[in-house]
Amino acid sequence: MTIGTIQNERTSYTMNVTLVSTSITVMGVIIALGMLFAWKVPISQDVKKVLILIILNIAVPSIILNGVFNTDVSGNLLNQAFLIFMISIIFHIGALLFAWLIAKLFRFESTLSKKLVVLAALGNTGFIGIPLAATIFGPVGGLLAAIFDAALDLVLFTIVIAFLQSGSGMSIRSVLKSFINVPLIAITVGLTSAVVGFEPPAFARQLTEHLAGLAAPLAMLYIGMLLQGLFKRSGVGAYRQIWFPLTVRLLAIPLMTMFVLSWTPLSADLKNLVIILSAMPTFTLSAILFARYLPDKDENTAVITIAYSTLLSLLTIPFITWLAAVWF
Repeated sequence: MTIGTIQNERTSYTMNVTLVSTSITVMGVIIALGMLFAWKVPISQDVKKVLILIILNIAVPSIILNGVFNTDVSGNLLNQAFLIFMISIIFHIGALLFAWLIAKLFRFESTLSKKLVVLAALGNTGFIGIPLAATIFGPVGGLLAAIFDAALDLVLFTIVIAFLQSGSGMSIRSVLKSFINVPLIAITVGLTSAVVGFEPPAFARQLTEHLAGLAAPLAMLYIGMLLQGLFKRSGVGAYRQIWFPLTVRLLAIPLMTMFVLSWTPLSADLKNLVIILSAMPTFTLSAILFARYLPDKDENTAVITIAYSTLLSLLTIPFITWLAAVWF
């Protein structure tokens, strides 16, 4: 390897870290704007529902389709899609086991232990991860991040719900209804159309490109509105064991992911994508799952963890990216 090659690689690493840091900074500013807007103007539940519908049913599917439409979908990309799906399943099952073992060491009370394990193991790879990956890695990054998140859904609505319910009856119909969603349909339709050689018209390409641009800013504005509401209701106080999910989710799991990936022959792009997705804050669906499937119906633990992990991730994601650049 020549000196020039080494210098080019160092420049590339610096650009990657700078790009991630810039993207996270922009994300933080938009979240702050969302909090400011919600502080000035009361945000109703209907407004939040509309934002969620636009983000999940229009913007995120558009990121997926834009990734397919603007990419030469060859056998290599299909192999990457399958590979990232399998990596995600292994990653999330491993993260659950890792968090469960550490929780056992600290002997947390049974119900609390379940909450902490789920909050520590599962990240917001959909709502935050997909728009962030599309911003950093381009259309293909958004597509692969969506596939990574689809695998999380599979683990979530099977293993995680069974873990939370502790043997009580689980409705197959409700699981299937939750699993079949618009982003997953977009992945299926997009990859199928690419495999059969369907060439989308210029109108469809331009439409999905414009709509994909809505995902990141709308998602960050919504999170800012959500955080302002959470702090208004619950204050800035935290429960005593919050250090556990924050430390494991934002630091321990990304560090373990880096260590494991360093021994694999994956490309640098795939490694960086998985590392960034592994560093996402706690997933927002946890509050709904706790209220639905836990005996105490407690969602406050999830709500507080979501708030603090999201804010802290603005610092930890650039740090993890920098560390990965140094590591690899």
